[in-house]
Amino acid sequence: MNWKWEKEEEDSEKKRSVLLLLLILLLLIITIVMLLRRGKPGGNNTEANVPDGNISGGVGLVIDPNAENNPSYDNNNDAEQGVTIAGRKSITIPANKKEVSVDFYNPIENAELYYLTFELRLYNGDEQAYEVLYTSGLVAPGKYINRIKLSRELKKGVYDAVIHVQPYRMDDEKTLTNNADLKISLIVN
Repeated sequence: MNWKWEKEEEDSEKKRSVLLLLLILLLLIITIVMLLRRGKPGGNNTEANVPDGNISGGVGLVIDPNAENNPSYDNNNDAEQGVTIAGRKSITIPANKKEVSVDFYNPIENAELYYLTFELRLYNGDEQAYEVLYTSGLVAPGKYINRIKLSRELKKGVYDAVIHVQPYRMDDEKTLTNNADLKISLIVN
């Protein structure tokens, strides 16, 4: 009788050990999944941490060397906290040229909290299908980009395009925040 009781106690101990091991494994898997999801930039309504120097796809996240000071912006220290994005309805550029003038700027109202990247996208009839014509580096508040080099020349015409603006909170993690797609007409003369 004593042997049977010891056997049951051994079996019970083994079951507890297996359950404990399964619980630890489950917690480890959940932790790994959460860490992996945290590192991936999300869609329009999510935030993700961006490792220093990189954004998704391995593109370098650096201050754009073409961003210049704009003397017409005055420093507004009373600005509300939040991202300010300048809008427009159209951009006009010359036909058959790769180097063109634009006015992509990060308003001073972003008060050193938000740096922006700009991407000029040409739509191909479907809002999910687009061609990237230009991508900037980080532009600090009060700075702007006025000359860009397109990925290709465009023929005369009016094109449906979007300026994709991606703000980054300049905290220790360079946090990717909600983005904006500004629909414009790209007028090529």
